[in-house]
Amino acid sequence: MKKLQRFSILLRAVSRLSPRMAAYMLRRLLRNRLAPRFPQAYRNRIGRIAQGLPLPVPPADVTPGLAATAEFYCAEYRGMTPGVPRGEMRFHGRTVAFGSPQEVGWNHVVAEEGDHQMWRVKLAHMGFLCPMLLEGDAAQDAVARTLAEGAMAGTDMAAPGAFSGYWFPYAASHRLLAVGAALLVGGSRRRVSAETAAVLARMLRLNAAFVLDNIEHELCNNHVERNLAGLCLYFSHVPEVPAEVAARLEREIARLVRATILADGTQIERSPMYQGLSVASLAVMAEAPFLSAALRRELAGKLEVARAAFAALCHPDGKVALFNDCWHGEVPVWTGDPAPEGRILLPAGGYGRLAQGGDVCVMDAGPLGPRWNPGHGHADFLSLEISLQGRRLVVDPGTSRYNTGPERAYERSAAAHNGPAWRGYEPADFLGCFKVGRTAVARLVPGSRLPEDVIAGLFCSGPGHVARAVQMFAGRGFLIADCWSRGGPRGQVNWRLPGDWQSEKSDQGWLFRHPESGQQTCIMVLSPVASAELEKGYWAHHYGSRDTAHVLRLVPQAQGGAGQQLLTWIGHGAPGDDIAMAGETLMRQLSELMKSA
Repeated sequence: MKKLQRFSILLRAVSRLSPRMAAYMLRRLLRNRLAPRFPQAYRNRIGRIAQGLPLPVPPADVTPGLAATAEFYCAEYRGMTPGVPRGEMRFHGRTVAFGSPQEVGWNHVVAEEGDHQMWRVKLAHMGFLCPMLLEGDAAQDAVARTLAEGAMAGTDMAAPGAFSGYWFPYAASHRLLAVGAALLVGGSRRRVSAETAAVLARMLRLNAAFVLDNIEHELCNNHVERNLAGLCLYFSHVPEVPAEVAARLEREIARLVRATILADGTQIERSPMYQGLSVASLAVMAEAPFLSAALRRELAGKLEVARAAFAALCHPDGKVALFNDCWHGEVPVWTGDPAPEGRILLPAGGYGRLAQGGDVCVMDAGPLGPRWNPGHGHADFLSLEISLQGRRLVVDPGTSRYNTGPERAYERSAAAHNGPAWRGYEPADFLGCFKVGRTAVARLVPGSRLPEDVIAGLFCSGPGHVARAVQMFAGRGFLIADCWSRGGPRGQVNWRLPGDWQSEKSDQGWLFRHPESGQQTCIMVLSPVASAELEKGYWAHHYGSRDTAHVLRLVPQAQGGAGQQLLTWIGHGAPGDDIAMAGETLMRQLSELMKSA
């Protein structure tokens, strides 16, 4: 039975591939099989492409997009550079001591990571070279050169398994961006020695040739975006771009951004983390001088709305909400203009936001992901994240791993998230690391149908309809109304709070106090419940690790033919009569929305 179910999920996933994606998938499978059988032929192929490419030349002036790319990688990796000269590499909270830069194992395997070796892929990004070259001394320059030489000598793109490790096209694209920014900015500022610059230029040319031959159209989305951004950075700084390369990049970039950067600026995979990566990619693409003026204007417009969407998906701490595949540290903390206060709706992406001062609520009310490849989606339909007084209070479970296993399955499930769910029912089917069979879509309610201080979403799946509305009370907190249609399993809502909040049960609900700041808040249920339990759990706000969390599980009391309802107050203090009355109004509005769904 399990084998049949797995086959059904796989069949659904494959059926969503476009003919173009299917053709590139077949090409990828053939490459993986043939390159190790005919290694010299494959090396010669990439070598011939590289020979036809000019070497990059540092610019006289550093453009804003190039400077932003350099700072993107410096911000992520500068903390690990002191250990690199000793051969110590630290990614995702795990340090591996190789002994010296000469001994770094570019094919290092972390046993716990199973079928997706994320630590090895992060090593392959070589992003740490950026702060070493731009902020280090002559000794760091020499170490960077040693590492680059060792990576070229110690890896073989035609070896079995190479395409999921150092020669993963996604990793090669990050190398183009990170090492390219280091060479170009460092060269412009005379911070990179001539010997190191020569080594890096050769390495980048080989990587550009490899990515040109291996753009990941079979995966599309952020993979192709990273491929094209890396190529844009490279070809923006060569003496002359080959005409066929310029024409190809013009065509493929136009296709990509029109398909994956939506009208409201959100990236189609609906991960705030990947939204930040899209902002970085668009900044590079918009400056590419070999693209047409019309496409550069389009890219600049996309960049502007993508930045605004990214700001809306960040909390007051500048870090992203953790919906879908997401964690902190992969993109820099947002330091631009904060998102406007009040209500923000991103209808194409399916996000709603309410904010006043340090109080912020963000709702995920969109699809699991793009129809053709929703591999980074979670079943977090109508989930919320809430900060009060600038401190995170209600959090998403996050993502601690990509590799296949029970942890990955749980972190993607509806049962792990805080949307209004049905007990024992999952609306989507996941297989392995990224395959999705049955999928689903939530919908954001248009602002024209709601008061200005309310966001709401609707979700329909097997058991019926559910709806959620959130009303903001400025300076006080948020009122959340949940409604389940008649019939179906018992509903459930989980509120997950970081474990550093101290909990206390009161007559009216739960009080939470943060010992560091003394901040106090409460969660109170304003409608009848069948059960309410505070349990221990976790949240994963950094890949590869988990922190403790409180999980408050609420089960609404069935109300006969009227379905199920749950009204929750999350705020700075106990709600008054005005909030109780507002709850009745909000629930009536929600019921009307469900009738018209």
